[in-house]
Amino acid sequence: MLKRIAPYLINGIAAFALAVSAGAGESKSASDSNPTFGSRTDKPDGSAALTIGRRLPTEWEAKIGTDVSLAAPSGAAVSDALLRGGAADRSSGAIWGNITMPGLRPLGFDKTAVEARLDAGKDEGKLGATVSRSVPITRDLSVTLNNNYSVRQPLASGTAPVMPPVAGAPPTAASLGPAWAMDETVRLNVDPFGTTISAGAGTSTADAQWHNKLSVEQTLLGPLKLTTSVEDAGTTAAKKSITAGFKRVW
Repeated sequence: MLKRIAPYLINGIAAFALAVSAGAGESKSASDSNPTFGSRTDKPDGSAALTIGRRLPTEWEAKIGTDVSLAAPSGAAVSDALLRGGAADRSSGAIWGNITMPGLRPLGFDKTAVEARLDAGKDEGKLGATVSRSVPITRDLSVTLNNNYSVRQPLASGTAPVMPPVAGAPPTAASLGPAWAMDETVRLNVDPFGTTISAGAGTSTADAQWHNKLSVEQTLLGPLKLTTSVEDAGTTAAKKSITAGFKRVW
């Protein structure tokens, strides 16, 4: 069922997101009490990521919204898409909801966040929870502890027959069923320099092993940020990456 409605859902979300993005200038004059919010991140390949949401009138901070990945214009970054094995002319979307509550004081956490997400492009659902604690060291320096737990569940469409696994083929999400993941991260925030240093480790059902990760996020100019990360440092399977992002919020 989801696979049949996914193209209509994605196209509708994309059209709505573009309309809101075009009217972003008008929303700036709205009061701070406006329950709607949104952001747009333009990527070097011409594609864009949009987030549109609304705050709910509840005692705790609760939000619902949608994330949309807009494909690059025709002819842009086609070779990159082919190298990744993806389509260059397809957009995708997801709807989500989250709520932020006081933390578990006996365990030393001061904030708890729960999120549910339905991704039409990936045909899966996700339920996650994060507990965290922020500790100020000085006026411009603070440390944040994060423990994140999540479960992903493939959504059966009910239209395609279940095929038996091929000998030697890697397992798929559908054959594995629910997939869980957890990670623990410590972040050092240096406000005057716009720098965030993160160190942590995580594990999942992918291999049931812990993987360490170190990353540094640096604000270069305004909303432009540069992130450098290393995973499994000190091993033969180490992964390194450098990414840049531009984010505009209205």
